[in-house]
Amino acid sequence: MLIYIKDLRVAVWYLDNVECAICALTSRLNELKKFKNDDASSVMKMIIKVNEYYPLGRSRLFAETFNELSKILNNNDPYLRDKEGYEYYVQSNVVERIRDLDTLSLLKVAAASNSVDAPMPGYEFTEEMFMERLMDEPAWLGVSGGEALKILEDSTHVTYIVDNAGEFSIDRLLILRLAKRSRVTVIARSLPYETDVTYDYVKSTLSNEPNVEVVATGSRYPAFLIDDVYKRYIEGSGLVISKGVGNLEAYLEANRRHGNVLFLFRVKCRPIMRLLNVPFGKPVIMHSRFINSIKLRQT
Repeated sequence: MLIYIKDLRVAVWYLDNVECAICALTSRLNELKKFKNDDASSVMKMIIKVNEYYPLGRSRLFAETFNELSKILNNNDPYLRDKEGYEYYVQSNVVERIRDLDTLSLLKVAAASNSVDAPMPGYEFTEEMFMERLMDEPAWLGVSGGEALKILEDSTHVTYIVDNAGEFSIDRLLILRLAKRSRVTVIARSLPYETDVTYDYVKSTLSNEPNVEVVATGSRYPAFLIDDVYKRYIEGSGLVISKGVGNLEAYLEANRRHGNVLFLFRVKCRPIMRLLNVPFGKPVIMHSRFINSIKLRQT
């Protein structure tokens, strides 16, 4: 597995040196408390791990500190029960309501459903929030709704990078819709990471579907950060659909420049809000031409 880090001086800090560090440390310490293992020794281990990985970018920092959390808890997938609950909730309360939406509406719901996440400073997911904001109209960046629909309809090969549980039940509807006319490659993390669905779970739900292939990243790391995954499954894909802020950040950190990516996410942190000039909490559908044109600051 090759991790793509072009320059160790260019890390997550194209966003914000202080806020991103606070987010990492606060999130992981709060998880120690959430999972009832916040003794002094555990807290110190986490502080040391944040310090160790801080220079290497947000994607590596968050993946490695989650790995440390798993070791401290002696639990490879501490969010498993939460994820099972989110998937059950959406399958029971949402899927049938939106199954027959037109493709563009389903794309917008897929963006709005990115409200699921692990707690972070200033943002905490609830199932009530999920239902209340599921039909939020997204901000369109670098693409219009009509253009996005044409992109979907014209694509013969789509690579779909999944994110959180709960929203995955909606992603699955969109994946199956796309698979009626396109070949779809779905990429999921091999190992658990926060509330993300894993390869094993995604594979179990899509294994018998025609025109759908499910592949794994080989680690806890996001797909855009791994050279062999990018070159094999993403670089040559006619269209990439990328879910969540974490995958967007990995795209930026790895300095990728794909010509046709639709990023679907909800703005959950202030640095991303400022970078894109989009209100906090707003769902976004963004074409890669927009983000590719932004000059990021470097340390």
